[in-house]
Amino acid sequence: MSVKPTRSLTGIQLITNRPVDQFLHRLAATQSPISHLVIISPFIGPLNHVRFKLERLVKKIDDSKIITYVITNEPPPNSPNHSEAINILSGSRFIEIRYNESLHAKVYVCQGNGAGFAMLGSGNLTDTSINQKIEVGVLINERGGTGPLFQELYRWGTERLRTVRGSKIVKRAEYIQSGR
Repeated sequence: MSVKPTRSLTGIQLITNRPVDQFLHRLAATQSPISHLVIISPFIGPLNHVRFKLERLVKKIDDSKIITYVITNEPPPNSPNHSEAINILSGSRFIEIRYNESLHAKVYVCQGNGAGFAMLGSGNLTDTSINQKIEVGVLINERGGTGPLFQELYRWGTERLRTVRGSKIVKRAEYIQSGR
């Protein structure tokens, strides 16, 4: 089932067709410098069956030196895809990974120089969510009068959720630690 996204309303757009895939596509197409990326998803997969694989995302993060915060659930023993995704993400010195077993939210934030965007919705960062499930997302542009909402989502992911009780650090980003 393919449903076209609704029109943008002053920097906010409802996405009813593969919202996570559309966020990743926009991230891949972004030409302006990106300083931070926030990925909040209880489940993450290697994205082997979508157009923007997780390895490609990590390459973009590394090539562009994007400080990235990933908050997810600890992979259960019966979830090889989630474990594989954590291994792929762990290979980047720009990525910090935290586990929080209370996590159910799905939020993605791309912070750039005044051209950031964020999406919150129902979709995990997995092949199943992108290819098989009916998901919905709200895309919020930093511009267009939505700057305060965008900034609050960014702060929630980078400050509050990272430090809330129950969030435990699994891998620190070496790039942040070295102060570069």
